[in-house]
Amino acid sequence: MAYIAYSTPKANGAVYATVVESTREGSKVKQQRIENLGRVIDVQKGIFKNRKRGVFRYTLEDGFMDADIPAPDSAGMQPAPEKLILDFGDSYVLDQYIHTLPFFHVISDIMPLQRDTLFSLLFYRMLTDKKAYCYADTWWSGNYARLLYPGARLQGQRVSEFLAALGEEALQRQFFSSYLSALYGGSEKTAGILIGSTGLENASKMSITQLNNHNGDINMEIRLTYVIDRRNGMPVYFRYCPGNIVDVSTLCTTVAELSQYGASTDYAIVDAGYFSEDNVKELYRNGIRFVTRLAPNRKIYKQVAASELGDILSSKYAVRYGNRLVYLKKTAVDVYGNKGYAYIGMDMDSRSQQFKRAMSHATDDKLSADETDARMAKLGTFMLLSSDDMETKDILPLYYTRQQVEQVFDIGKNNADLLPLRIQHEDTFRGHLMLTFMATAIFQKLQRDILSRRKKGNRINPEGAFMKLRNQKCKVYEQNIIPQEPVKEVNDIYKLLGIKFPTLLPRDELM
Repeated sequence: MAYIAYSTPKANGAVYATVVESTREGSKVKQQRIENLGRVIDVQKGIFKNRKRGVFRYTLEDGFMDADIPAPDSAGMQPAPEKLILDFGDSYVLDQYIHTLPFFHVISDIMPLQRDTLFSLLFYRMLTDKKAYCYADTWWSGNYARLLYPGARLQGQRVSEFLAALGEEALQRQFFSSYLSALYGGSEKTAGILIGSTGLENASKMSITQLNNHNGDINMEIRLTYVIDRRNGMPVYFRYCPGNIVDVSTLCTTVAELSQYGASTDYAIVDAGYFSEDNVKELYRNGIRFVTRLAPNRKIYKQVAASELGDILSSKYAVRYGNRLVYLKKTAVDVYGNKGYAYIGMDMDSRSQQFKRAMSHATDDKLSADETDARMAKLGTFMLLSSDDMETKDILPLYYTRQQVEQVFDIGKNNADLLPLRIQHEDTFRGHLMLTFMATAIFQKLQRDILSRRKKGNRINPEGAFMKLRNQKCKVYEQNIIPQEPVKEVNDIYKLLGIKFPTLLPRDELM
């Protein structure tokens, strides 16, 4: 009896297959390898690749057959022959770098039978300008990624099927459980978190696309929430909800979902949109320390401003924050039955910027002198609320670690192609979010590594580095790949990342 045996003999995680014949001789069972099928491209369709036959299809019933290749185009022409010169440097460096990441194996193992498609699409998201998924196959055919991940299935329908599979709830739960363990090195997964959300504008008719009014900006959108570790800036988790659900409703659910992966939250830094009585009580009840900004319409804000703002400009309250001069005053307050601390401040830069405009409006509105003075007294004021009693000089640096959330969203939108959405169905949308989360995590880690390693005056950044690296080509021969010599600025990138430049790459080693 013959059967197909699968194995992963190489460190790159690729799956290989062999046809094995099993025969019984008396009480003994003898197994003999009768055919090496090579690398598994698609186990369900029985598609394999080896040096002898190239890409082919094989089943035990029908034997060897031609692979399921793309159909001829509208002109009746078969797909173009293999390109002999490819973009090289960007994919080579990215491939070398991701193997050093603590969570590389998590991404590599999540869909082992579609690993080539996963990494090809990750590279496409990270290395190109914003393009729809329908152009991924065109990019792949001219890039070294084609040789790294030859089994990628990037035709339009194949990509949709892949994204739907990547978006499955069971797979995403498996991913986050393994990802958090890798991110925290197997230690206790306790995170000081930053939580932020952004709107994903979307015109497609999905049930989760709803009308949202965010600070007067009205859009049809989906709300995406990211959780960031405040200590290392790495994205930890994401979830989404319909656009008409306000941020304040999502905090407790987000923390609760995160806890299901064994990650306990010990500190939360959130914006004013997440402040509510229910949320604050839940944070106190679970022992989660927090810092949040308060909106001026909050009762606590009004009470503290009325009692503490009169002498705020005293020199004893002056605090330097970067190049800004801030007057900051602390007072203990009752926070829905719990002890908290309000930090009321006046930002002089903000006050100066607002003063002329506010005075003009007061004149146009024909306000009295007392009314004008009352309005002017509030210019540049803000308030932070915390469960902790800390020095006033420490509260601003702590709260403004929230900027990391915006930086991560910028990476997701500008470097991982989170927007614009070109998705029509929620199942593929979930897969798209999962793919961009992985790309964002890789890009964030790379950006921090580059910033920590580059010398003063060196302006190398990931986006610019990949643009330069793309110009380094390679020549493809039957047995080997020969990269072309790097120019100085490309060589500097190799050195910065500790990657050795190859002069020759045997094609067999990429299989």
